[in-house]
Formats: sequence, structure tokens, C-alpha cells
Amino acid sequence: MSDSDGEGILENRLQKLECHFTWGLRKEDADLDFLEVKLRETLDTAARQAEGDEGNVWRHSFNLLAYAKHLRGDDDAAVLERFHEAERRGKHDGNLCAAVVYGNLAWLRYRQGDEMQSLAYVKKVEKIIHHMISPTGSVSALPREILSEKAWSFLRFSKKHYVRAKECFREAVQREPGDPEWNLGYAFSLFRLEGLETRQEKRLPYEDSPAVRQLKRALELRPDSAIARVYLGLKCYKNRRNAEAWSHMRTGLSLAPNNLSVVLQVARFMKKEQHFDEALAVLRTMLTDAPNSSRLHHELANVYRWKAIRGGNPHDQPLLQCCVHHLEEGARLNPTYVYPQIELASRYAELKDAGRAENTFQELWTRPDLRAQDRQAWHRMYGDFHMYRLGSERAAVGHYMDGMRLGDISAEWRQCKARLLRVLSSKRDHYDDPYQIRAFVDSFNKDVRIKSAKE
Repeated sequence: MSDSDGEGILENRLQKLECHFTWGLRKEDADLDFLEVKLRETLDTAARQAEGDEGNVWRHSFNLLAYAKHLRGDDDAAVLERFHEAERRGKHDGNLCAAVVYGNLAWLRYRQGDEMQSLAYVKKVEKIIHHMISPTGSVSALPREILSEKAWSFLRFSKKHYVRAKECFREAVQREPGDPEWNLGYAFSLFRLEGLETRQEKRLPYEDSPAVRQLKRALELRPDSAIARVYLGLKCYKNRRNAEAWSHMRTGLSLAPNNLSVVLQVARFMKKEQHFDEALAVLRTMLTDAPNSSRLHHELANVYRWKAIRGGNPHDQPLLQCCVHHLEEGARLNPTYVYPQIELASRYAELKDAGRAENTFQELWTRPDLRAQDRQAWHRMYGDFHMYRLGSERAAVGHYMDGMRLGDISAEWRQCKARLLRVLSSKRDHYDDPYQIRAFVDSFNKDVRIKSAKE
């Protein structure tokens, strides 16, 4: 048998493994930098807490973090160390828990050209699942440990996989209707899917929401799930059931006062309800447990800024300085997360430090790995800088247009459009349109109409 034949046989065996490499998790579908931040922060906080509601969240995070690092093209040694850490966790929890990481290691070694090591890991997986093979040669349904990791990986990797997560959890619920983990996962995937609809008129009413019904069912089975309680509170809030929302939020916080995901969700809710001091207190308490969380610093910065705006003085210097401090801390802890740093440039401008703002904007623009969504946010905020700080309407309009040209890929697209229309409406004469804004915006509306007609 030739080398190519042997390689083909090995690849065929690799394709049959259940692991991150065979689940269709592509780097273009996710924000890998932000995913890595969330996973690292989960690991940092979960190490000091009981396991989270999302199944064996700590063990899963090691494996998914290693895979995300591989997709990012990180150093092979660093990726391998992460997978070996996941391997140690898997062994501790039982052989079936190790099957996924063995599959990942088999694929990693194969891509590194080490076919002997790859084959050794393939054999380990095959030995683990051997007892699941029937006399006819068919493999029974995925064991719980593997299905759990697969479903939660879909849900955590990116919004493009929410449907796949939902299908996994729904199938599991049909097999085991009274299982708390499956019901929680199914509820969370429904909640995330319904959350993708941003238009108020398209949102499902509270009474008709499958996510609400499933969250209630999940809480019947696991009443101590803090994140399920918080998600139900958010559903109440979006349906103007504020008293119920507050009750769920306070209960969720009392159940898990040191759970970073719970704290961030509750603080954002309090911020929207304009309970700024209460939100700050909750976040500062969490900061003692997670001082290196860039997301926590970002949320603290947001609350300080909202407090200044809602207090009637958006240029309140002490509050803006607190905001800038936390944005700078976030940038130091997570320099790859660009969006808050674009906000930081805008906050420098609000502190009347135009030179520092300009330098920060320019430094961010020259980054080689700037995503399209970040470029869109940059154009919108740099446009605002020209409009409101430098007094250059023409330059601002140019940046808003450049932001729109990137397409409807984030909420910033609508912000750019709204600002262009605001410039147009500010003209005294209806026909006064020196920047051709009307024709520019209409060209996008025409594209939407053509697309809708084709569908």
C-alpha cells in the first residue's frame, strides 16, 4: 500500500471522529478574538466557583479555547498545551469526556504531519467508543458527554450555529424530557435565536415565545439556574413587564453573585433602567473577583458614560475620566478587542484631548487585522469626531458613507445611515443636498427592494 493510500485511510478515520475539527466550526463564522476573551474569563472565574449552568462549562472551555487558538493560527506549542490541559480535565471526568479532545489531538497532529501520533489518538477514540458499536456495525446515538460538548460548542462558538445548537438540544430533550441540562441548553438556544431579531415589530410577544416557555420549563427542573432566571428577566423587560424583570434579575444575582455572565447581564439591565449607582456597585463587587476581565471594565465604562448622559451633562469630566480609565484598562488587558478602543478615541475627544483622539483613531485604522465590523464602527465614530469636535461636516459625511458602503453587517450601518439623514434634514431647503445623500441612501434602499423581490 502506498503512502497516499495510507494517508487516505487515516483521513477517512479522522472524518468519523466527533470533535471540533469535524463539527463545521469555521474561523470566518466567529469573532475569534472575542471568543477567546470570553473563554479565558470563564476559566478564570469558574476556577473559583461551582460549575456553571451550561453543563460541564469549565472542561468544555479548555477544549474550545484550544480549538479557537488553532483557528487563529497561534503557535502550535501553545495550542497543543491547551489541548493537553483539556485532555487532563477529560481524563479526570471519565473516558467519554476525553473522546472529544483525543479527536482534536488526532486532527492537530495530522495537520502537523505527525501521522503516527495522529493514528495513536484515533485508536484511543475508537477504543473508548468500541462498546457502543452494535453487532451490525452501527454506532448508537452519541453518548451524553460527547453530545453535551457538541451542543454547547455550537451555542458558544457563534450565532451562525445557534440553529444547530437548538437541534442538538431539542433532540436530547425528546430523548430525555426531564433532563435539566438538555432543557437548559434548549432554552438558551431558543433565547439566543429569538434575540437575533432586532426589529420590535418582528419580536414574538411574551405569551407566544417558545424561549419563554422553555425557560420556565428549565427553571422547573433546575430552579437554581441563575442565568436562566436572568434570561427570563430579559424577556420580561423586552415585553415591558418591568416588575417581573426586576424580580428575576435580583433572584438571578442572589443565586450567583460572582458569576461574570450573570453580573454583566444584570448590570446592563440596571443601566437601561437608569439605576446607575446600583449597576456600578454590582460591577465593582465583581471586579474584586475578576480584576482582569476586559469585559467588566468595558461595562463599567459604559455605565459611567450613560450616567453622565442621563444626568444631563454628557461632558461631566469626573464621570468621563472614570469611563476613560476603565476603557484604558480594558485595552491593556485585551488589546485585540478593537471596538472599545474606538470608543476610547471618542472619549478622549469628549475630554477635549483632540490630539490624543486623532492619534488613537489613526493607530487603530492601521491595524492589519481590523475586521469589517470594526472598520464600520471606526468610520461612524471618526465621522462623529469630525462632525462634533472638528466641525467638518463634509469629512463626517464621507466617513458615514464609507461606513454604509461596507454593508449592513452590524448596528453601526444603521447609525451611519441615521447620521446621513440627520445631515440632510438639517438643510433649510428640501432640495439642498450638496453631498448627494438622498441618492446615496436611495441606492441602498433600491438594493434591498431588489433582493426582497428575488426572494
